[in-house]
Amino acid sequence: MNSMTGFGKAELVTKQGTFSVEISSVNNRYLEVSARLPRQFSALEYRVRDLIGEHLSRGKVFAFIGFTESEHSPNKYYVNKKAMVSLSRQLREISKELNLSGGVTISDLLVFPEVTRLDDAVYDEKAIWSAMEKAVTKALAGLLKMRQKEGAAMARDMKKRLATIKKLNQAIKKDAKLVVDRYRERLQARLEELLPSAQLDPGRLEQEITILADRSDISEECTRLTSHINQYQADLTGNQPVGKRLNFILQEMHREANTIASKASETSITSAVISLKEEIEKLREMVQNVE
Repeated sequence: MNSMTGFGKAELVTKQGTFSVEISSVNNRYLEVSARLPRQFSALEYRVRDLIGEHLSRGKVFAFIGFTESEHSPNKYYVNKKAMVSLSRQLREISKELNLSGGVTISDLLVFPEVTRLDDAVYDEKAIWSAMEKAVTKALAGLLKMRQKEGAAMARDMKKRLATIKKLNQAIKKDAKLVVDRYRERLQARLEELLPSAQLDPGRLEQEITILADRSDISEECTRLTSHINQYQADLTGNQPVGKRLNFILQEMHREANTIASKASETSITSAVISLKEEIEKLREMVQNVE
């Protein structure tokens, strides 16, 4: 079981330059990848997103890729002379119309992004992606390792809470067997206070007790709750993404707990159900971060 929270980083030195990659992830209902690449490599963004999608199934993922050129990289920058000539002429005309002092300088022209440009064609896209893919994969390995570590810690905590839920369910089943006997004793004592012994109808008394027994029978709910606990425990040991499945199981567990509470009026059972629902809620909070 993996968490959806993690972080990984990597650096790769190539003849083109140095790639630095940082990938982080937080919980999210679906997989959502946001990748930021250097402008000259923006065409490779979809490849980065696809690569991350091959390793992750859920989470909001942020990938930042930096690039520092090598000293031996080819000259990729050039000055756009046509843009400089056009801008210079327009600036002089405006300066003359407004009666501004001073001439147009190189510094004035360099503030325009059109003047200096980067020649993207110099880059070999195949070679760049080969290097970038290695760096991203290495960072992903670190991210996955952290997600696995945190997932293992959550699994240990979940197993403890499941053990508590199991004990509470067993206590509820045990008390449920005594509900009818306790009700019989209370009902008979009450009737003896109100009616003379000669007017007590044993058949009627047993009929009322039978009706109560049918209404307050929670054996089926307890059995289903045991089944849900076993399913949850089994899923904790798997390697596949189980977050959505565990969340569904917890919904069913909560439903059984509510049904038990509505059927059983015994104080001991009501108290156990409250503790049961508290443990289920704590599990639901953790499951929100399970892949």
